[in-house]
Amino acid sequence: HKGALMRDRLIKHLRAYRYNLGYLAKEADITQNYLSLIINGSRIPSIHVAASLARAANRLTESTTYTPDMFITITKELHQ
Repeated sequence: HKGALMRDRLIKHLRAYRYNLGYLAKEADITQNYLSLIINGSRIPSIHVAASLARAANRLTESTTYTPDMFITITKELHQ
């Protein structure tokens, strides 16, 4: 699944910079539990939350790879 690949890539990318999903949640100003629901495909984030996650992921990994759409579509991709 593409969603699982995106999730795994994100986790690996964060680890390369010595971060984890807890840091990502904190940077995006959401709870770690809510991030877990998003990453595991149980919840679709709002545009605002998806944008916050993309900005936080890009900031933590010094990247421009992550877009809000990636966090919005992860649920659909995981359930295909």
